[in-house]
Amino acid sequence: MGHFPKYTVAKASEYLIITGAGIDDIKIAKKAWILPGQSSRIFEIAPVDYTFKVQAVSADELPFLLPVVFTIGPQFSDEPSLQRNRV
Repeated sequence: MGHFPKYTVAKASEYLIITGAGIDDIKIAKKAWILPGQSSRIFEIAPVDYTFKVQAVSADELPFLLPVVFTIGPQFSDEPSLQRNRV
């Protein structure tokens, strides 16, 4: 970073991941001062939808397409779960 502290605020669906000087492992925050010797990254917590169609066969052996949607996203109810989901 630069020579001056920088105040950073994450958006509603984001968290800041801060590492560097004065931080043992990582620090997770919604807003923080990024001091000289520290770096920050954005961790996106918005879920992502994956949509596709599965070819299936009924009990009467009639083929059909079954639409399927999976929503994948990190669990962010508390800080320990965010620590497990870090990259």
